[in-house]
Amino acid sequence: MSYPLDYSIQDLNLLGSNGQKFNLKRMMSTLSYYEDLYSFSSSGTLVVSDASGFIESLQLTGNEFLIIDIGKVKDAPDNTIETFRLYKITKRKPSADMNSESYELCFCSEEMFLSEQIKISKSYPGMMIKDVITDIVTNQLQINSDKINKIESTTGIYDFVIPNMKPFEAISWISTYAQSDSYPGADMLFYQTREGFNFRSLQSIYNESVYATYKYSLKNAADSEQSTEDKQLAVQKFEFVKTYDSLNEINSGTFSNRLISIDPLIRSFYVTDFDYTQYAGNSLNGNPPSNYLTNRLGDAQNAAFAGVLKVAASNKAEMDAQYISDRSGSVAHDIEIETYVPLRTAQISLANYTKLKLTIPGDTGLTVGKTIQFNMNSLDPGNPNKEQDKFYSGKYIVTALRHMYSPDQFQTMIEIAKDSSPTQFQSINTSSDFQDAITA
Repeated sequence: MSYPLDYSIQDLNLLGSNGQKFNLKRMMSTLSYYEDLYSFSSSGTLVVSDASGFIESLQLTGNEFLIIDIGKVKDAPDNTIETFRLYKITKRKPSADMNSESYELCFCSEEMFLSEQIKISKSYPGMMIKDVITDIVTNQLQINSDKINKIESTTGIYDFVIPNMKPFEAISWISTYAQSDSYPGADMLFYQTREGFNFRSLQSIYNESVYATYKYSLKNAADSEQSTEDKQLAVQKFEFVKTYDSLNEINSGTFSNRLISIDPLIRSFYVTDFDYTQYAGNSLNGNPPSNYLTNRLGDAQNAAFAGVLKVAASNKAEMDAQYISDRSGSVAHDIEIETYVPLRTAQISLANYTKLKLTIPGDTGLTVGKTIQFNMNSLDPGNPNKEQDKFYSGKYIVTALRHMYSPDQFQTMIEIAKDSSPTQFQSINTSSDFQDAITA
């Protein structure tokens, strides 16, 4: 590699349902490849300029495959060949002279296509969620083992009956119950990257080593003296998608929420309150993303439980009810709803507390679920050395990604998020002026 925006296309072939293979390299205008931590499948678009009647000659109907082998460096050992299913043509329009046309080919993983074509009706008695997910992936979708990257172990035994659901729909439902056996909470996610399918806890991602450290700084004449590696890690531009949104955090149950769980069999109910300050989970940067204001009613931000109230069925204490437990097979495994509902409600919201979008030189090794370090210079005039911003620099996870290839460059656009701050926020001011503002 000579320049950070370089890339090499080994293959960009369309395999038609009639058996023909067509090389699209010379027709390509832009190629975009997408990953999302909160989506089940990778996907993408290919914009082509066609002067050969390609759609007609290859009889495109949405039953074709796109074979892609694009790397940062030609013949690099970490380059992989990926095959996608074409499913749609959009933005088709002729040129002004009617001698050519441009259009966009939309593609996704074959597993996404397959998941829309089948339904699962199956019971899973007395199983760990990890094993249920593994069965759906390997036996229902028949995904090869080389396309499965990591399925983490879970805790708890469950009895599931999947009632005629699509595979990815079933995985989405079951994932909400899942709890890691290594980390507290219920933050398990199922997603796909170029490395394969994953079922992982957010906190296990937080504990991964940093993939790379990126920095944004003003461009100047000294840039020409930077090494290729430094240029590869230079952020070209960035923007904040979200810094904080206090009303949203209240409505999302980020710092406090309440669950009322009801067991109709034993005519009991339980109240479970989530308080962020008592939460023992890991975080990316070690410090809470906020301090805690007490409102005029005396409720702190982490104790306003009524802000988010959920009601659900429970079987928490049925084992203790003798008239149920005496009958063999009458007691199902505890679904632990008092644990996973309050924690998952908070954890998914916390994971996206601060969000940014970065544009960097293209990097095929970067995937969603990676941990990166982003360093941003402070704009504080009292900081003449332009040290790092104390609150918005730090570790982030990549939650969404777009690799964009054009004829002259390769860029990667990433969305990154963090749940915590590298620096402790000051305590709430107790001066009379500030207290007067609260009660005004």
